[in-house]
Amino acid sequence: MKEIEAAFATTTSILLGKKLSGLDDYGPWLTESLAAKVDRAKSVKSGKDVFVPTLAFYEKIGKNSLTLEESLAHGANAISEKDAEGLAMANASKALAGIMSTTPEVMFDKNIGTQECADYGPTQYCYRSAYAWFEKFCGYCFWARTSEYMFGCSSILDSKFCIKCSDSVNLTRCFEVTDGRNCSDVYFSHNVENCQDCMFCFNTKNRRHAIGNVELGREKYMEIKKKVVGEIAGELEKEKRYRHTVFNIGICPK
Repeated sequence: MKEIEAAFATTTSILLGKKLSGLDDYGPWLTESLAAKVDRAKSVKSGKDVFVPTLAFYEKIGKNSLTLEESLAHGANAISEKDAEGLAMANASKALAGIMSTTPEVMFDKNIGTQECADYGPTQYCYRSAYAWFEKFCGYCFWARTSEYMFGCSSILDSKFCIKCSDSVNLTRCFEVTDGRNCSDVYFSHNVENCQDCMFCFNTKNRRHAIGNVELGREKYMEIKKKVVGEIAGELEKEKRYRHTVFNIGICPK
């Protein structure tokens, strides 16, 4: 756990200028917009923890779960010949109870220091993430494929050092970005492409040092960014969450 905590501190330091600690305290905030989270079920055989993605496909399996290791042996079980001959829809549930359990767990290739994840591999030091494929140092993510140093991110590829980003490809050092592509150092933006050092930009591309789609120049941009990032870091440290998201930032309060 110390490795993923260190990765969280590094990522928040890069994005917010302040190292935050206690990753689990931020878990509810990081997962509030994820496509799927990681749920904890109990093996019907041993009572051991089984980690399940919160997707409809797994909803029923969660109640009949086995660990991956247990499922390999469980497949050798069978009902008796007498029960098979007398099987009908009316008695099927009872007759099949002993063999119908299965596992939602998928573990691929080598995994180092990964904990409490569902469906993953190969990984290094990932935590509480579902569909963690080719990832390292990711926490509370869903399908952050071929990515590293990601927290609270969903359906994102080839990215690094991001917090609460989704449905994007090739993001670097981004915070609250959705539907982005080939962007770096972007905050609270949606549907952006080839943008660097931008905040609050929407439906635009090829911008640099821009706020609200208007390019301001580096000096002015950095002055405003420092204030905004400082506010975010302060509230996160105090409240363990931040009230604004890319989805609600443009909604006027009633």
